[in-house]
Amino acid sequence: MSNEAFDDRYELRAFAPGTDEQGAPNAETEAWMQAVGLGFHEPHPGDEAAARMVAQFIEDDQTWLGAYVRRPAPGSVDETWPAGTFAWFGKELSWGDGSSIDTQAISAVTVRPTERRRGILRAMMTHALARGVAEGYAVASLTASEGTIYRRFGFGSAIRERAVRVRRERALPLLAPTTGVVSVVTPEWLAGGPGRAVFDRFNARTPGSMVRNAGTWPVVFGLRNGDGEKAKDVRAAVHRPDGSDELDGYVTWRVKESRDGDTTLEVVDLVYATDDAYLSLWEFLLSIDLNDVVTYNRSRLDDPIVAALGDNRAYDVDHEEDHVWLRVLDVERVLASRPYAVDGSLTLAVTDALGFASGTYRLDVQEARGTVTKTADAAGSDLQLDVADLGALLIGSVSPTTLAAAGLLRAADPAAPALLRAMLTPPREPHGITYF
Repeated sequence: MSNEAFDDRYELRAFAPGTDEQGAPNAETEAWMQAVGLGFHEPHPGDEAAARMVAQFIEDDQTWLGAYVRRPAPGSVDETWPAGTFAWFGKELSWGDGSSIDTQAISAVTVRPTERRRGILRAMMTHALARGVAEGYAVASLTASEGTIYRRFGFGSAIRERAVRVRRERALPLLAPTTGVVSVVTPEWLAGGPGRAVFDRFNARTPGSMVRNAGTWPVVFGLRNGDGEKAKDVRAAVHRPDGSDELDGYVTWRVKESRDGDTTLEVVDLVYATDDAYLSLWEFLLSIDLNDVVTYNRSRLDDPIVAALGDNRAYDVDHEEDHVWLRVLDVERVLASRPYAVDGSLTLAVTDALGFASGTYRLDVQEARGTVTKTADAAGSDLQLDVADLGALLIGSVSPTTLAAAGLLRAADPAAPALLRAMLTPPREPHGITYF
């Protein structure tokens, strides 16, 4: 659809969520939230929960974008609801060495089925990314409900995660002794401050970790369910090193009867600042009586519990999928912001259909830091790739040699992808446990 045809049918409006004098969503905010609920098949949260949600959106400093039908059919929701929704806000991405970069975090992307294939998503995305550049973001981020939507806009899948299950009767004892002390606490105590302090430590040391939305905390701490209602079935425990009062890990969980007759312990959140805390909390979960299986939906790909189990066949992967997607907006700033594992120099020719990151860039790394210079010599580049694949490589969980084998990264010298892989090697396996 041409810009003229789109503009004739739709109006894009960006605004900040707001409330009325009673703290409820104002009319524009309520209509936008209703459209998002329709897109994700979610029921209306109710007045109390809606007020709480909009307060959290305001705390996150979100910007909302809607595509509104200019001439709605009489009686249709299009009279007040947007036909497409889009949101963005700032969210830090950790490099794993204590440093981070601000990202333009994208969320709540929907398009009404009646308005599909009319250019709504492209219009919202290009508008939002241009705003992101103007607001100073060097990279955009998102977590996707579908895996085939965002590559055409320059996003690459940078982190994958697994849903796993461990059968208790075959798991213990672990092959090596654990250390520290695990204590059961209330979710309310955990939410009073100790939990966030542990997450801050986890976030600083974990490549790919991202800060959490305001609305995420009550859910992961076990105070509320995903629908905003008070949770009644979540428990919590914490880990302390031997001889210390400082927490270095926590877990929240619930126990449910599954359809196949097994009793399942579902991990709600598992956050750890040390490997010792991670293993000890897993040992604790596997020691809880009256359940058959422990499930965890946010396991990292190099999960050390596999090697630690008494029988590693107790560990099964139910599902693996993309998690964090990254879209580079400023190549020079992004590559200069992250740490590197080895020294070296490479020239990258980047293509970008939207034009934000197109160009040829020389990356010189010395003593773990990189300097980036834009050049005019695309013909002399060591590597050629699309901006989506640069986003996939950025954290270090996707190997340049893998992308070369897939035909997505081109190099005349096979040593160039191997050098880039060595340079990008992160201090630990990237791991994301934050959705947005």
